[in-house]
Amino acid sequence: MTSEGCLLCARALALANADPGWLLRTGHWGVSTYPALPAPGWVAVQTLRHTEGLAALDGAEAIELGPVLARLSAAVTRVTGSERVYTYSLGEGSPHTHVLLGPPRRDLRGAAFITGLLRRDVSLADEAAALRVARDLADELAAGNTPTT
Repeated sequence: MTSEGCLLCARALALANADPGWLLRTGHWGVSTYPALPAPGWVAVQTLRHTEGLAALDGAEAIELGPVLARLSAAVTRVTGSERVYTYSLGEGSPHTHVLLGPPRRDLRGAAFITGLLRRDVSLADEAAALRVARDLADELAAGNTPTT
């Protein structure tokens, strides 16, 4: 696949004018709300150029990924109050390098939570809360209150 038919590449272009748009943008990575389901605190971390999996990252993208995930995890912890932040990356639905990251719900954790998220269980969705948390995350990341590279 090339960037021409890639859903995440197309979404990246649209995020420049969206609200909330990019929550964080670095030299090689962009962070936005989780596009499949408005689950509060869930975000997508994607390469800004079209890549298809971690093996396709160049050196600079690979070096930047760890600090971006650490910074974002700290911000999600601080904003949501969650003791855990989950991450996963499958690449089956969209073959563009991306990592999904966010907190479980207090009443639904582990495999049961991830299964619900993957199945787009509407009981996990809360559009108003997801937007509020996204804006809080963007503010937290812009303020630099989290570890940086």
